[in-house]
Amino acid sequence: MNEQTNDLNEQTNRSGTQAGQKVDQLKAAATEQIDAASAKLSELKEQATEKIAELSASVDVEGMKAQASEKLADLQASATEVAAQASAKLDEVAGEASAKFDELKAAATEQLGEMPEKLNELKAEAGEKFDELKAEAAEQLKAAGHKFDELQAEAAEQVEIVKEKAKGFWGKLFGK
Repeated sequence: MNEQTNDLNEQTNRSGTQAGQKVDQLKAAATEQIDAASAKLSELKEQATEKIAELSASVDVEGMKAQASEKLADLQASATEVAAQASAKLDEVAGEASAKFDELKAAATEQLGEMPEKLNELKAEAGEKFDELKAEAAEQLKAAGHKFDELQAEAAEQVEIVKEKAKGFWGKLFGK
């Protein structure tokens, strides 16, 4: 029986040693997997950092702002030009009307002499013509004002587009 006990003790010792070796092997395998996962996480972090750098380089926010400012300046210059043209046209029409009135008045005075009634008719006709020309000029000025408003709205729209693009970029960049 002593021999059986010794055999049993030996088997138990061998089993314990084998179990210890198995545990050590499992620990080593787990450590390898943890190290591999840590290395993969570091690699993914580096890739994400590079991707963020690429995205920030590809979106030129300052360039977008400069383009929007340039577009706004162009629109303002165009509106100013339209307003100047309308003003010049109004001055031209007013000058033509005044000249026409003076011409009609001189012709009436020369031809009619002392006929104030005919002169008054011509004066009224010249006044009507002046009013027509003045109304035409006012319409052109109003059209220029509408054009200016449209250009301002377009510029504001461009600025909003740039703002939204910038917000989208920052949202992508920071995950919001």
